[in-house]
Amino acid sequence: MWNEARWLKVPMEEIRRRKIYHGDMTGRFAYFRCEMDLPDKVHLTVDITASSRYRLWVNSRPVLSGPCKGDAWRQYYETVELTDLLVPGRNVFCVQVLYNDPNTAEIQTDERAAIYGVMGVQSGHRLAVEGDVYNEDDIVVGTLTTGRADWRVWLDNSFYLKSSDITCYLGAVTEEIDFSRMPAPWKEKGFDASGWIKAEVADTVLPTSILFSVGVQPKFRIREREIPLLYEKEDAFERDFSRVDGNEVGLLEKGSITVAPGQNVELILDAGAVKNGYPRYVFRGGRGGTVTITYFEKFGGQGSDLRRTDYENGEISGLTDTVCLSGEEICYEPFWVRTFRFVRVHIRAKEEAVVLLAPNFRRTGYPLEVDSYIHSSSPWVERLWDICVRTLGNCMMETYMDCPYYEQLQFAMDTRLEALFTYAVSGDYALARKALIDFHYGMQPEGLTAGKYPSAYLQVLSTFSLHYIYMLWEYYQQTGDRETVRFCQGDIDRILDYFDAKIGEDGLVGRLKFWEFVDWQPDWSEFSGIPRALQQGASTIINLMYAYALSCAGSLFAAMGRGGLAGEYKSRREKVLESIQRLCWDAEKGMYREGPECCQFTQHAQSWAVLNGLVEGEAARAVLTNAIEDKACLKCFFSTAYEWFRALEKAEMYGAMRDCLNDWISLLELDCTTCPETPRGSRSECHAWSALPMYEMVRTMAGVVPEGIGWEHVRIQPNTMDLEDLQGKAATPKGDISFRYEKADGVWHYLVELPEGMEATFVYPDGNQVRLNGGKVQM
Repeated sequence: MWNEARWLKVPMEEIRRRKIYHGDMTGRFAYFRCEMDLPDKVHLTVDITASSRYRLWVNSRPVLSGPCKGDAWRQYYETVELTDLLVPGRNVFCVQVLYNDPNTAEIQTDERAAIYGVMGVQSGHRLAVEGDVYNEDDIVVGTLTTGRADWRVWLDNSFYLKSSDITCYLGAVTEEIDFSRMPAPWKEKGFDASGWIKAEVADTVLPTSILFSVGVQPKFRIREREIPLLYEKEDAFERDFSRVDGNEVGLLEKGSITVAPGQNVELILDAGAVKNGYPRYVFRGGRGGTVTITYFEKFGGQGSDLRRTDYENGEISGLTDTVCLSGEEICYEPFWVRTFRFVRVHIRAKEEAVVLLAPNFRRTGYPLEVDSYIHSSSPWVERLWDICVRTLGNCMMETYMDCPYYEQLQFAMDTRLEALFTYAVSGDYALARKALIDFHYGMQPEGLTAGKYPSAYLQVLSTFSLHYIYMLWEYYQQTGDRETVRFCQGDIDRILDYFDAKIGEDGLVGRLKFWEFVDWQPDWSEFSGIPRALQQGASTIINLMYAYALSCAGSLFAAMGRGGLAGEYKSRREKVLESIQRLCWDAEKGMYREGPECCQFTQHAQSWAVLNGLVEGEAARAVLTNAIEDKACLKCFFSTAYEWFRALEKAEMYGAMRDCLNDWISLLELDCTTCPETPRGSRSECHAWSALPMYEMVRTMAGVVPEGIGWEHVRIQPNTMDLEDLQGKAATPKGDISFRYEKADGVWHYLVELPEGMEATFVYPDGNQVRLNGGKVQM
């Protein structure tokens, strides 16, 4: 815990020496280094944080990155155990600190980039560390505490983070580094930092001023990290496609390659699947030579539907780092995590030969324990399960992310789906809880939350505030966590009041301002995913989404003992639904129009109508069947498929659900290892809103569904579709439920094992029910 540490910053003398002034700091790095001689058998635990971002090395070994993403009101810190990294004698602690200026983040060009998921206060490069080294007798024998330890600093004026034409205004960044202009081996033990200036000691990490006692808040509001540390583990490329003059290079097999003076060599590495990690490249010699390193998810580039491994026909495009070699041995690791399945390394040697050792990487991500699993003799089931689980895992870091390659940002619509998918496979709800708190801190004065948060620049997607409400209710259903709900519940009324204020004389919500995104429909591309109906009046989809949010909010407030507000929401919902039924129902088509004045029809509107109970039973099946059979009716893509599947489930149209799964099963033929953003012509190859089948396999096919709050009761209602067998395990907060369903001689046999003390209702396909109690039951 913080006691004596003070913030360190770059002295003005160093800033003047490097000629970097106000407005030119964003995207640049300061290197902090501390050396310490230690005896044997000591232990060290530190707290560490920085502005805006840091990466820590101990004795040349990478340890972790941080701080956890916060905002101007939450400066998180990490607590990390470093004992196993210490050695008798000289120890070197190195911290690379990035500064993202919050006032210049929006002014992005290809030449200068911010990491948009990183935000904070205007401060310059800051570092704070608290931690003493103790011997076996618990006597202090050294310290890393900033303000007491001898920390030195170097401000790097040789490069800053950049963007590219495919990531401008997104989260991903690139580097262009000339190692002859910076202290390349500064993280190594043998490096001489005696010429580095001492870091300037600034204010205390914990405020001591009398002003704090009367409510004046410090610039950095220190807060303990609310989620586990990300894992970092060694990983390796599985194969390479590398050839020189038509001959196989065999870089991974041989362990190194030498590029002769004047020679150009292109190497292609395959990680086997889309992964997040910190790649490492060791170069020897090659003074003046350049290396470009391109990270890409598939061959073919954006919009391509080639097989992802078609290296003979697919173009290569992606984020590219550029390195100019100094002639020394260099270990290059990008500061910011990279996402890749494939990596192209293009080496251009000059007068000196370049030696490249076989690259590897440290894979990283949120340490999600996937407790559920699915298996079937149908080969697509397990393969698709693995793809979906990998997709979700890749989109979980310090926040949920829409995708790890491009935006790397926590959007409310995406996050709500990712949380649902997380609930289906794990009892770890920490990241979902943090996401809700993030969106609470993202609330704007108008009454909407930011569409994505944390973010270095504000973007409001008005419809996404409704997804925040859905997520809060679903989180409460899953966990029963009243404390988090109470913390966020005030946001609900503000959001719903914003929508209520937009209701016109026809009784429907009209234009909302900001970005009223619903889906990336080709027919709506000129409106950036906004329903065409809004060009003429109200949108049925958005009104039904609003009605569903009123339902969720009513249920939540009723559970929280606020029945008056729940009743108000019920009344408002009934009025909106009555207006939709009166103005938007098309008897001839047997579907709801996409607005009173719009003759377009969408599966989106029909699914929301079913979920809101406007049509039920046979009427619901008729509406959904019409939406399937009408070729002009816009189909739900991956991003909006969850509501479509829930509507089909409510109407008991399991055959149609199975047909829809073919959009995902066909990905296997394309050699996908993750779920792309859209079924075809996708930009992003790893987009977690598309990982829906993992949810369906647990909740629909295995049929393990919670009822009540916090899994008070469980319903098990298998819907195995066209499978002959299904087995696996479903995670719940009260223990795992194991199941095995097998069809023999036309008869289904069911085996279910519940945790001790759990009660469940098993529902047979014919509707008959049986009560189950903890233990193994054969049916």
